[in-house]
Amino acid sequence: MHSKLAGALVSLIGAILQATSKKIAQIIVARIVTGLGVGIMTANVPIWQSEISQPTNRGILLTIQSANINSGFVLSTWITFGTAYVTRSQFQWIFPIALQVIFPIYLLATVPYLVESPRWIARHRSLAEATQVIARIWDLPEDHEDVMRTRYEIEMAMEAEKSGSFWDLFMNGGQQNLRRMLLGVAALSMQQLTGINSVAYYVPVILKEYVGLSNVVAHIAAAAGSTQCLCFSFTPVLFIEKVGRRKCLLFGAAAMSVTMILICIGFNIHTHGGAIMVTIMYFVFYDAFTTTYLNVPWMYAPEINSLKMRSQGMALASTCNWLLNGIIVTVTPIGLRNLGWKFYIVWAVINASFFPIVYFLFPETGGRSLEEIGHIFAGKGQGWSGFTQGVRESTKKPLRIERMGAEGVGALAGKENEVVMMAVEEREEKEFATAANVEDVGRKFS
Repeated sequence: MHSKLAGALVSLIGAILQATSKKIAQIIVARIVTGLGVGIMTANVPIWQSEISQPTNRGILLTIQSANINSGFVLSTWITFGTAYVTRSQFQWIFPIALQVIFPIYLLATVPYLVESPRWIARHRSLAEATQVIARIWDLPEDHEDVMRTRYEIEMAMEAEKSGSFWDLFMNGGQQNLRRMLLGVAALSMQQLTGINSVAYYVPVILKEYVGLSNVVAHIAAAAGSTQCLCFSFTPVLFIEKVGRRKCLLFGAAAMSVTMILICIGFNIHTHGGAIMVTIMYFVFYDAFTTTYLNVPWMYAPEINSLKMRSQGMALASTCNWLLNGIIVTVTPIGLRNLGWKFYIVWAVINASFFPIVYFLFPETGGRSLEEIGHIFAGKGQGWSGFTQGVRESTKKPLRIERMGAEGVGALAGKENEVVMMAVEEREEKEFATAANVEDVGRKFS
């Protein structure tokens, strides 16, 4: 929790510095400070959410978390639309910036009441305390088979990863840490490379200067588009656990590529109908993104990394995401100015390239516990098989123990099954004894 509090505090300081800035240099420094705080939180919150969730609802909860990103997007677009018409006053830019202080203050007040991740507790305190936390979060008794199974899966992962250092993140070894880290980095990099922020940041300008809408209509359309994004970003709750991560990424890549092609076609229809087509396709692109690449990368990166390397792997993935965000936002005006509508061909090609990348290289993580995902990567694959190991198997119905994580872990696997069965039998005995006592009492009073 300390990292989340630190992130909130740094963000608060950055927001205050921005709102009180008098010079451009101060604003730039303040923005960097705020970005650092946001980066700390985006690297930690998805990990915490994934580690406290059950395999059956982890995708749903992480989808809700990602959807809330869009709530900030909506708030910012409507507020800036309103303040854009406040002239001859610093309120026009100070108010939207100062509004940022509300959210880190809220986090500083509420985060201390959150529980630590059971995986973190297991590594830094004890398995017994981690078991208590799992049972409390999942609202199950400590001897429930799901709780006991998760406890021993965590124990197996800790046993397999008990040796090594930070530099193991850049080596494959028996846990394929490098491959897993690269998959997480790829997922969050692909999110930016869809071109979403090339559209979201500049859609009012594009609709005004390239489509021909009036300034007011262009800004209203942009704000309405952000609102539609928010609505659609919650829809994956209905299907993310049924469809899985891979199919969402595959569909999103295809849909966004086709949408970008249609935008290019619309720009070349020099009539009012072409302008309407481009505007509609921007909205469709938003929908395709928010139902697939908004949420899945933020859940995939923490899911795919090992217990020991999850924080480091997620930090690198988040860093790449924000770096690409800055690069894309910077080059978009240059690209539009020099290439015009042809700039969108670049995004169409990039999105199309994601389809084979995901199909051949990305294992399915949905429906599995975090430790079970690790079994996919057990062993040292050679050559091309080292990049594709477990991808095909992961699309099948998950089994609790599919692969062993390291030498000696097989004994722990047997121990896990044994303990789970003992827990089940113990519960059944307690339930039988309780039923027998109730029956005896009934006879006495009959």
